[in-house]
Amino acid sequence: MEKVRAVVKEIAYAENHAKLSPLKRSVIIPFLSFASSLYTLALSLRHSLYRFGLLRNHRLAVPVISVGNLTWGGNGKTPMVEFIARFLADSGIPPLILTRGYAGGDEARMLERHLFGRPAKIGVGANRAAVAASYFERYGYFDPRSSTSNQSLCLDQKVESHLKLEKIGAVVLDDGMQIALELAA
Repeated sequence: MEKVRAVVKEIAYAENHAKLSPLKRSVIIPFLSFASSLYTLALSLRHSLYRFGLLRNHRLAVPVISVGNLTWGGNGKTPMVEFIARFLADSGIPPLILTRGYAGGDEARMLERHLFGRPAKIGVGANRAAVAASYFERYGYFDPRSSTSNQSLCLDQKVESHLKLEKIGAVVLDDGMQIALELAA
């Protein structure tokens, strides 16, 4: 995989494609162009399906922060997810982190260790929409943007704050570009 990454990077940053090896010019660049065309076609089809109502958007009841990009791993997405989750938890908004659990769940275990003691929940699974639904069902949720969630009705401050720690106040997607493709499939 590292070799593929290096070749793609070399082609992307080449100032003059004429100086690339004949293999790269005659095979790899046309292959990447073809793959790019297929990706463009797939995205156009997906947008059309949404536009004609064959696919539906699903809104979550809480704010969603998506951390992701189209590049391979090693770009700091999971540490950014941890930073955002820590910030939210420390601000009184318990986050639910949704991750696919690559590499046998190493990222999820690392997040659990680093966020230990904070009201963050970590949902692992390929179908992150279903994982989110099960966490909302299990723990409940509140929208931190609504005025009623910030007001004390008849509960003691400590009791209300403890109840809110159990509920989910935001969702953070680890590798959010992947979930966009999952939800479209």
